[in-house]
Amino acid sequence: MRKKGILIILIVTFIISIAGLFYIPKLEVLLNASNKEELTEDEVIKKPTEEKKDNIKTIEIAAVGDILIHKEILETQYDAESNTYDFKNTLQYVKDYLINADLAIGNLEGTLAGIENYGFSGYPSFNAPDELADAIKWAGIDVLNNMNNHSLDRDIRGYHRTRETLNDKGFDIIGTRSSTEDNRYIIKDVKGIKIGIISYSYTMTAEGGVRGLNGTPISSEIYPLMNTFREDSLDDDLNNMKEQIDMMKADGAEVVIFYMHWGEEYELEPNRTQEKMAKFLANNNVDIVFATHPHSLQPIDIIKSDDGLHETSVIYSMGNFLSSQRTERIQNPYTEDGVIVFVNISKNEDTNEIKVEYTKYLPTWVNWYEKEGKLFYEVVPATVNDAPYLTEEGKSRVVESFERSKGIIESYSDKIKVINN
Repeated sequence: MRKKGILIILIVTFIISIAGLFYIPKLEVLLNASNKEELTEDEVIKKPTEEKKDNIKTIEIAAVGDILIHKEILETQYDAESNTYDFKNTLQYVKDYLINADLAIGNLEGTLAGIENYGFSGYPSFNAPDELADAIKWAGIDVLNNMNNHSLDRDIRGYHRTRETLNDKGFDIIGTRSSTEDNRYIIKDVKGIKIGIISYSYTMTAEGGVRGLNGTPISSEIYPLMNTFREDSLDDDLNNMKEQIDMMKADGAEVVIFYMHWGEEYELEPNRTQEKMAKFLANNNVDIVFATHPHSLQPIDIIKSDDGLHETSVIYSMGNFLSSQRTERIQNPYTEDGVIVFVNISKNEDTNEIKVEYTKYLPTWVNWYEKEGKLFYEVVPATVNDAPYLTEEGKSRVVESFERSKGIIESYSDKIKVINN
């Protein structure tokens, strides 16, 4: 009898426990309802689940235009006492913008051919000291375009020494290669995002109908080592570019960047060839086109592919980054202006989806000032007009530069934004 009583108690306890599972939530509803009338029974019983956050990785790529070391800059940066050159001050005020980017690209306009047999010189045949490369590296630039109309300013020997020097200084080089066994492009793994980068330069017709650069024929020995195009063979050259795009993607490139040396000097808008090439690259899913050569800024455009499925940011010309081409020397204020262009690229690491954001830009201006009988040239942000390094005239001229640059850069698209700080 005693065992039977214990059994009854256990059964009753079990029933009460089961009933509690059903009635406790309802009790919670009643208790909460007194504090929040809108709360429903479903809202209490169904506990909200945490939303899964996308695993997004973002990198920033920066690019600048022509680095031209004219005679005036060579003379100023030379220290007679030590018989050395130092170009770091020319880039000191824009260094932070470049070194903080995950990848920075620029165009070395000219050669590093050494002084022994050639001598240093500016226009029209550029040859700068190796210390220029040190300053460019110090300022944060990682990749240098070596393919432009001044690549043969010190013939084949200068071509090879320039590449060797840049390689020794730790740069990735685009546009040229050491041998036909090398790729015409590079693939950079930037924080887990693979970036394919390639550059091309226009060529002129030299004596004998061969391709030439700055009046120098490109020999058969060196021609296969250069990425070039020419007006009268443009369709074939574009098809060659498509082959390189396909190869980059086959090598794992998730983003494709072209760095072009094209256009007409001192023009403020692209010509038909630039537009044709830009459209072709957009139709072949190139993501970003940086460009140089005109020595003046040209607009940034967002070009849709013909199928409407792809957009390409095209910076038709980034102008001069560093040069002595100021109004006082060539009566052209536009050659004083440049930009640092920034593009953010994000990757969803769960889905591998890549997103290339619209470009932003920082206008730059080449400031100059006199010190101890020398004229110093320094790249400065054109967004700062009260800096201590500016003279009173410089403070007004940098504002004029900003307005010029903004008017040109944003004239093709309202999606382009200036960095104003």
